[in-house]
This record gives sequence, C-alpha cells and structure tokens, in this order.
Amino acid sequence: MNIGRLFAAGLILGGAAAALPSASSAQSFDLYIGPDGPQLRDRRYDDDDYDYRPSRGCSERQAIRRAYRLGIRDPDIRSVTRREVAVDGVGRRGRLTTVYFANRPGCPRIG
Repeated sequence: MNIGRLFAAGLILGGAAAALPSASSAQSFDLYIGPDGPQLRDRRYDDDDYDYRPSRGCSERQAIRRAYRLGIRDPDIRSVTRREVAVDGVGRRGRLTTVYFANRPGCPRIG
C-alpha cells in the first residue's frame, strides 16, 4: 500500500514539475563569427540599440497609413499638434475630406 502512495506522489510531483515554466535563453544569446573569432553575446545587455526610441504618439506615417485604410485617396498631413494629427485627402465620393487622429499610440480616430 505504501508503494502505491509513493507512486501517486511521484506522479503528482512529476506533473507539477513539468507544468512549471522554463526560462528560454536561446533568444537572448547570439553567436557572432567575425575577424576577432567567434563571440557569444548576450543581447539583454547589448547597447547597440541606444538610438531606439519607442513611439509615444501617432506618427505622420501611421496617420497616413490609417487614412488609406479608411478609404482616403492621396492623404497628406494637414497639421500635427500635441493632441491630434489632421490628414487631408479625397474621400469616397470625390470630396476633400479631413480625418483627425488622436496623437497617442495606435492613432485612434477622433473625427
């Protein structure tokens, strides 16, 4: 009877250990082969991307792309303020149309 309980406890512990998440370090290490020979770099501590700055608002490129998706032909930036980005273009019926996007990530349409 004790062997059955020991076997059941082993199965429970084995299942719990298999369910634990494991750290994947394959994505953070790179192998470079160059004039200095092979080098192993840890990308988590690499400062090569020092000039990267994530976008904090709606860029002009994003606003034009969103206007295209809304059906605006020949979109052009009208104005960029702290709160909004205005895009002019030709609408579906051939009229000049202005679309307003909020100047925050995702460029939500506000008008």
